[in-house]
Amino acid sequence: MKRITRYGLSALLLAGVVCSCDRPETLPRQSEGYDIGFQGLVKNTSEVRSRSEAFDKEDFVLINSSSDAMFGQISICRVVGTMTDLQSEYVSSDGMEGRLQALSTPLVWASRDAEHNFYAWTHPNVAGGGGVEMDGPASTQGKVTFGMQKETHLEQFIAAEEGPLTYEANGLYVKLLFYRPVAKIQIESLTHISATGSLTPVEKCRLYFPNLYRSARFDAKKTRPEDGNPGDIWLEPGDPGYEEPATGLTWEWDISDPAASPGDELLYVHPFQFGTDDADGGQPDETQPGYFIITAEIDGVEKTYFASLAGLVDTRELQAGQFMKMQIAIQDGSFGGVGCQIVDWNTSPEQTTIHRRAGIYSQADADALLQILQSEPLDEAALAHYCRDGNTIVFYTPIDWSSLTGPLTLPDGYRLDGQDYYVILGEGGSLEGQITNLLTPDGESYPPAEP
Repeated sequence: MKRITRYGLSALLLAGVVCSCDRPETLPRQSEGYDIGFQGLVKNTSEVRSRSEAFDKEDFVLINSSSDAMFGQISICRVVGTMTDLQSEYVSSDGMEGRLQALSTPLVWASRDAEHNFYAWTHPNVAGGGGVEMDGPASTQGKVTFGMQKETHLEQFIAAEEGPLTYEANGLYVKLLFYRPVAKIQIESLTHISATGSLTPVEKCRLYFPNLYRSARFDAKKTRPEDGNPGDIWLEPGDPGYEEPATGLTWEWDISDPAASPGDELLYVHPFQFGTDDADGGQPDETQPGYFIITAEIDGVEKTYFASLAGLVDTRELQAGQFMKMQIAIQDGSFGGVGCQIVDWNTSPEQTTIHRRAGIYSQADADALLQILQSEPLDEAALAHYCRDGNTIVFYTPIDWSSLTGPLTLPDGYRLDGQDYYVILGEGGSLEGQITNLLTPDGESYPPAEP
């Protein structure tokens, strides 16, 4: 681990903290027992960087007692050689962004040259067991129960590790860079597509992730490797205090109230890899972490749909500290089409890149695909963006190719799976090649039977 001096404090912030402190800025030789000054910053961007990468202040927000960057009570543990670990509780200092103040007895420097390590974390919880439950008042280990914000308060769950460092090299003030151990998910849109292609927004459903952790244990003192995610404090098999995580996470999603919005219904989860893009009989692999089940009332009838995050383009996992927005399309008899984007944890600015299961989700996708298929020579790299398993083009929406007024043959080795959506072709337009489950606008199979 690197010393805290790798981070540059802004002159304004440092001056504000120094002027507000009634302790001497320097320690006399051979002296000990002076309070440690702590500053807290929280990672708020979607990009996951290892501890070894250079500090970028634009990636962080200062902990603040009077803004959205409020995190409640913060536990800080001081570790110095063979000395007994000391732990104290801190909160954000009123009127001083980034500065933390002790609730009772502050932590102190043991000596000028002793190496100190600091571990800090929050433990938000909700009556009834949701959120973070510590093993004891002086423990650095605890259990997290995942779920929605109103059930867990995990929006405020953060952790930091700094050191080893000495007063001699570091100075009086320690900057704590906090990272989020959890990830969160928002459903940006959930749409039902009828057999005729009409789109109906769904405002209430139950999602069940059978393979995601319902609860898991962590240790705030867990050492994070330099090239690893700084938010990774989860216990693994072989670690002291490890217990097999409970699985099966349910999300009761409901934006049917006129005052509700998708941003109110967020799910906080343990980081996970989506899994492989294997399918069984046209349905996603139910053993994969990214597999989930949607139960919703459609036209007065409760129906069940199956979907998976496995196989999305460009992203294979949801890491600690990341915020994913999902766009889901469901259709009777077909498993759900899922798109997503990874955005900054706060509200601005958001990335616009869409990561999703390869396929055609919109007319814009269809237009781009048609241009690729008509290109000479064929742009195989561009076509791969729309192909599952390397060679299958899958439709998740009806498409309008009325601009196609001549024959178009799929390239050798490629196939098109229309998933019972229709295609509109221009007069004289036709499609040739390996084509399945594609319909004409009047509901007949394409290509239509010869008269």
